[in-house]
Amino acid sequence: MYITVTNIVKSAMTFGLPKPAKSGGEEGEEDHAYIKGDISIRSPCPGLNALANQGYIPRDGKNLTVDMVHAALMKALHMTPTAAWALTTALKPLLRPDGTFDLVDTRRHNVIEHDASFTRLDFHQGDNYTVQPHMVQGILDDAEGGDVTLRTLAKTFARRNKESKRDGAPGLGLGLWFVAVLQAVGVMNTAQTGGKLTPEVVRAVYEEERFPAIILENPKKRTVFTLLGNAIGMLFWLVVGP
Repeated sequence: MYITVTNIVKSAMTFGLPKPAKSGGEEGEEDHAYIKGDISIRSPCPGLNALANQGYIPRDGKNLTVDMVHAALMKALHMTPTAAWALTTALKPLLRPDGTFDLVDTRRHNVIEHDASFTRLDFHQGDNYTVQPHMVQGILDDAEGGDVTLRTLAKTFARRNKESKRDGAPGLGLGLWFVAVLQAVGVMNTAQTGGKLTPEVVRAVYEEERFPAIILENPKKRTVFTLLGNAIGMLFWLVVGP
């Protein structure tokens, strides 16, 4: 999932948010067993895919609404309403006239998907949605055998931007660069595990597209401010050198 400067400002100033819809496919459905969906019906976003793979949004990834995703983020990931709203409003450009979208719609280039992803190839390379295991391994290699931290994420962020530029992708504009920064710390913010991600958590979220129990069972609220705090922390290491 992605967030923009505009959405952050609006969320900080918004107090009366609409009541979200139920997140499951059918009323009363509580089956959150992990069943990885086929890539043909999935998104470039591991977080959205994980919500579908675990039944927090319809598993087929079709006919989704912003309210469905909003409810799922609060239920599964303990996001505050404002944080969930700030994330889900980024989906609005993808909506059809009836207010729905499919996960595959999020592959549209430079809407919320962008080049220099940590785990996906760039758009011009022909496949901007399939997770690349060697790229997930790259995140772990940047951590040099230890846990992933904001410092190692800064190293990954800098490396991926250099690789993308070297491979011929155009540079990210300021808006998409800011989105990429927030995306880079998205899993760290979602996990809320003391500023560290174990290799097991990294592989679960990025490669398996699954939220492990250490995330789902952690009741700590994920807010816009915890996300910004993680982003500032990573930017510090980008400036001083990871």
